[in-house]
This record gives sequence, structure tokens and C-alpha cells, in this order.
Amino acid sequence: MELKREAVSESIGYLIIFGLILSGIGLITLYGYPMLMQQQSSANMRNMEQSMIVLQNDIKSLTYKLANYKETSLRVSGGSLSVYPFTQTCQTFWIQTPDAALNALLPPFTPGELRYFSTNDDTVITIENGAVIEKPLTTNGSFMLADPRWYLDNSSNRRTLVVNLMNLSTVSSFGPTLSEAGVGNVRMHLARTNMTTRSADFGPLGSGATITITYSPNNNQTITPDGYGFAWMNYMTNPNNFEGDMVCTGNPLKAQALVCTIPNIQNIVVKEYDVVVDSV
Repeated sequence: MELKREAVSESIGYLIIFGLILSGIGLITLYGYPMLMQQQSSANMRNMEQSMIVLQNDIKSLTYKLANYKETSLRVSGGSLSVYPFTQTCQTFWIQTPDAALNALLPPFTPGELRYFSTNDDTVITIENGAVIEKPLTTNGSFMLADPRWYLDNSSNRRTLVVNLMNLSTVSSFGPTLSEAGVGNVRMHLARTNMTTRSADFGPLGSGATITITYSPNNNQTITPDGYGFAWMNYMTNPNNFEGDMVCTGNPLKAQALVCTIPNIQNIVVKEYDVVVDSV
């Protein structure tokens, strides 16, 4: 029998190999690229969480250590960093005591924000009233990355509640809101003329007063109706804070005001600081 000498053309082999290469590239594009982007987005979020804590420490240096000026260089990736002064935010803190004279000096306090918005994750990280808070915008709720410097002091057998209020403002000639993306410097200083201390004495141990702190989100304009109330509720009611004596009512997830009370306070000290963000 005579053997056939015909063979399949080598171009078909090239087409098969080329098809396999294109299939591999397609699979990488379909599955691998989104995973790489997600990893990059997660890295951006972790970087900004650390950066916001660094900025919180700068604010602490200005207020508690009385530094004249702080400047930090940072890289903002995957979103933008903006300053919303107290004139552009709606959420308020209201401290009420049995002392009418002190209450007159403590109207509802609007703190302002230093806010990072991630465009990829649809998430906000903000510095509000000395706390670093993270909030996903696609769901209700929020949580604190770093606590503010509020505390209950029992060291002298007198329950002293210390509350530090941080007011953020700007001096920009381009408008009240500063914003940046990429690499930049955040410069801040303390307006000493607005550094005030309010205090009151409510008698010896056993005859103290009940202090009420109300957080109203009222944040429909800039974030979501519930604001950052859930983070503040968890902070207030955490047993490690205020010796577990703080009791809160209201549902922040339904945009309700958070009303927290702490009993048997002999002395309260409220310090208000005006931190000016010169540039972002």
C-alpha cells in the first residue's frame, strides 16, 4: 500500500498557538486585572488610614503639646483629601449640664472635617472632633480607627469628665473648602485666640451631676443621613471608655440623634481648640 505524503499546513499550527495565547491574555484580563486593581485599591485605603492617623497626631501636637505649626507630606491615591470647615458641615455635639451658666457657654458645637474620599471603594475616612472614622457609603454604619482624647478621671476620688472639642477651619482665599489629590503638604496651625476652657464643679463624691452629650448627624448634605453616629455610639458605650458608665439612646443607623448620659460627675472640663488648615 502506498503511503500518503500530504501533511496539514503549518499555518494551522500557528493559528492554534496564536489562539491559545489570546485566550490566556483574555483570561488574565478577565480575572487577573480586576484582582490587581482591587489589591491596589486596598493598598490605597491602608495607606490613607495610616496617613489620617498621622494627621490626627499632628492635631494632637498642636492642641495638647501646644506646637506652633505642623506640616506633613503625604501621597493621596485613589481619591481626594478635602477640608470641610465647621461652616460646611451639619453634624453637632451638644454638652448639657445642670449648670445653667456653663450651658450658656456651650452651644451645639460643629467640628468640621478633614475628609478623604476613595473613588474606587466609595468609602470615606475622616477626622472629626479629634477622632479618625471610616465609613463605607454603600452601607449604613461607621467605625473608629483612632479614638479622640476624651476621658473620665477618677484619680483624686473625684469623677472628672474631660472633653476636648476640635474645630477645623480654613483661611483659603479660593473658598472655604481645600482639596488635593496626589502628593502634597498638609499645613496646620492653632488659632490660640480660640483656645478656651470651660469647667464646672458639682460638689463632692456622691453628690455629682448627670452630664448629657448629644451627637446629631444632620449630614444629608455631605455624606449620608446617619453621619458618623454609629462610630460615636460604639466609642461612648465601649466598657473600656468612661468605665462603662456612658449610656446612649437613639439609633444612628436611622439618622436619629445619639443622646448619651454619664452619672455622678463631680467636675467637668471642656476644652475647645480652633485648628486652622492653611493648605492641603
